[in-house]
Amino acid sequence: MNSVKNDSGSGVSGVMQRLVVIGGTGFVGHHLLNALLATSNSFEVIFAVHRNEPAWLADSSIHVQRFEVENSASLAVILTPGCTVLNLLRPDGSGWFLPAIENVLLACRDACVKRYIHVSSIDVFGASQDSICTSASPIVPMTPYEQEHAAAETLVRAEAAEHFEVLVLRLGAVFGVGGLNIVSFVKEVSSAPHWKLALRRSLYGARRMHLVSVEKVVEVLLFVTTVETNFQGEIIVVTEDSAPDNNFAYLQDCLMKAFGRPVFSRIPYLPPGVLRYILNVRRVSNSDPMRRFCDTRLSELGFLDRAQFTSRLDSYVQYLRTNA
Repeated sequence: MNSVKNDSGSGVSGVMQRLVVIGGTGFVGHHLLNALLATSNSFEVIFAVHRNEPAWLADSSIHVQRFEVENSASLAVILTPGCTVLNLLRPDGSGWFLPAIENVLLACRDACVKRYIHVSSIDVFGASQDSICTSASPIVPMTPYEQEHAAAETLVRAEAAEHFEVLVLRLGAVFGVGGLNIVSFVKEVSSAPHWKLALRRSLYGARRMHLVSVEKVVEVLLFVTTVETNFQGEIIVVTEDSAPDNNFAYLQDCLMKAFGRPVFSRIPYLPPGVLRYILNVRRVSNSDPMRRFCDTRLSELGFLDRAQFTSRLDSYVQYLRTNA
């Protein structure tokens, strides 16, 4: 079985602790697996999957065990007392997600796990009126997807009262090789007429994108699985909104340069209120184009942010150009 180094040194009497990754068959899980394989041994790592395994997981040396989301006992036998659980399951609107979370939590209770990490989304903030959203900001989920995430968080945080340590991570729009964020912009930038791109630039201009590199997400996941801090009941926002380049104009410039399109030198931006009005008409939950998300809690806990947003975005854009 493969394992991962516990940099916090929290191993007990040389006994290898277990890290169970639930789900993890998507692109974040793929990057996490690569990071786990690149580390030293201290955690016994198991990927618990309920669907078909992708080839990259089946061909790896990481141990994989199957479970049924409808049967908590099938997951409980994979868990061990004192283990850490990292839940990467994501809703898809078909109705299976909340019952699955209930069964996952039941299995964690039965197995007496130590720490449960639930990966959620900043989408739960929905129509919140806070211009700078932190973990303490009210959430106003509007769409079924946002509401499903929010309901799952409620179930999870109820466990923090007595059963085991609970941490909720709200991820921004994750980009990286294998992901879908940003990909939709490639076709437009590579083929749309210049006047259309100019109109988009004028309207969207400095709108915040709330992007976060998959590399940072994986770094955060490894950090919260190993650090000694008790996270009981905490919510942590994982974004890179502090990066000044995390906006529409910079992303468009990067893509236009990569695809050999002339970059706009001076395009006046329309007032943010115009875009806000359009987003409201379209019933977009977050109608504030300048909303930011604050993730200072991670640095307070000792997480070392590499501040590589711009270089990682540039690198990914070049990857998209090469593979277009």
